[in-house]
Amino acid sequence: MRIANNIEMLEIRKDNKYVCPTLIWDESHLVLIDTGYPNQIELLKQAIVEAGFEIEKLTDIILTHHDWDHLGCLTDLLEIVPTVKVWAHVEEIPYIEGQKTPTKLIDKLERYDRLTDNEKVECDKRKAVYDGLNVTVSGVLTDGEIIPFCGGIEAIHTPGHTPGHIVLFLKENKILIGGDAIRHIDGQLAGSDPEHTYNMALAQQSFDKVRDSINYRRSNFTSLWLLRESKGV
Repeated sequence: MRIANNIEMLEIRKDNKYVCPTLIWDESHLVLIDTGYPNQIELLKQAIVEAGFEIEKLTDIILTHHDWDHLGCLTDLLEIVPTVKVWAHVEEIPYIEGQKTPTKLIDKLERYDRLTDNEKVECDKRKAVYDGLNVTVSGVLTDGEIIPFCGGIEAIHTPGHTPGHIVLFLKENKILIGGDAIRHIDGQLAGSDPEHTYNMALAQQSFDKVRDSINYRRSNFTSLWLLRESKGV
């Protein structure tokens, strides 16, 4: 779905899994925000082609957070475009680079022997994704930092869903990419899904922060798009 002249929301569907990575660009950068589930690389590649680009032209990948439905195709992308620069919040980097156990896996691994067979299969699949990562995050982001291309991309630290989750504000088009920190429920904004959030109190503080920011920014423009990256965790 074309949202603006330089923004495409990619709709990736497979095996009842649905994610919406976002593609943005300017004259010298082609940027992918989040990478979808594992094993979706061909679908992702096709979606980028349908948007009018080649996956080999990617210059940057920005991760809103480290959950597997957001970095699932990262390794595949790095094999195709080894020069691509990966960006993430500083608190997410240890999870993405394999120095810390992902927040959604800690509990499952601690009680692995008590999981059902289906839960073990799911846990093993997720662990394999992280065990297979070979990533260096060279674009280290902090709260309020602005990535200086595509009209300016502001990283807003919104911990709670994960420790280093970020919401991205595309300054030129006044579009907010909410990752999993913001949801639409019956036409209203809401915070992260409690079922998939490691610290709900912190997530609520982050939601309040973003909501206050939206209210402030609305004084400067008449409309604001909210793009949510995923229906997963």
